Amino acid sequence: LKRAINQARPAGAPFTDPGMPSSHALVASFAAAAWASHLRSAGATAVLAAAAAATSLLRVVTGYHTWAQILVGGVLGSAAGGGWLALGGWLRGRLPARLLAVAVWSAYAGGSALFIGVKMARWVGGDLD
Repeated sequence: LKRAINQARPAGAPFTDPGMPSSHALVASFAAAAWASHLRSAGATAVLAAAAAATSLLRVVTGYHTWAQILVGGVLGSAAGGGWLALGGWLRGRLPARLLAVAVWSAYAGGSALFIGVKMARWVGGDLD
């Protein structure tokens, strides 16, 4: 998505890759929205939202992102977190529990391995974007 939008980070940012949307804001908001929906607790929701907001705010304060970049990341992450839980609820009624658990954990492990592999390859190759 970043490469498709191709919006530059703020001047002086230490990275040269596109900054829109902020991945940190997206992931923090995804986790906060998903856990808040799952836990259904006003207190937990407040803590999770504050943690996601703090993570996003720090990205602007440290010069890695603009306000627009963290806002878009936050909106996309929150929508994806809610969508992920809705999909899980829909699948829960249609697939055997064991198959669903294996599918979810396989997707998580495979996605994580792919992400880490790509980042490590760039890091080893000297491309720190």
